[in-house]
Amino acid sequence: MTLQTILETATYEQALVSIIHTLPAERIRQIVDYARFVQTQTLDEFALLEEADPASVAADEAVWEAQFAATQVQLTKMAKRVRGQIRAGQAKPMVFTKDGRILPE
Repeated sequence: MTLQTILETATYEQALVSIIHTLPAERIRQIVDYARFVQTQTLDEFALLEEADPASVAADEAVWEAQFAATQVQLTKMAKRVRGQIRAGQAKPMVFTKDGRILPE
């Protein structure tokens, strides 16, 4: 590791710590969760993201847009059905724990 990299890392660490000191505990937990997620990613996965050229990104977005558009009729029908169930009292609100898990009934 070069001296410049070490200095940059130290600067990032200091910036992160100073930001964290201003946040409530729940936001800090979210940052830690995200940091753990990033930690699990391989360098190869990050390299693939950096290598993506604008044309391949545009093509990928076009595929996603087409897939999304193809599901709109079905999604609209499902949404209407769910709204009807809610109005009829057939749906119950979901209750979550502080860590985001759904509480059993």
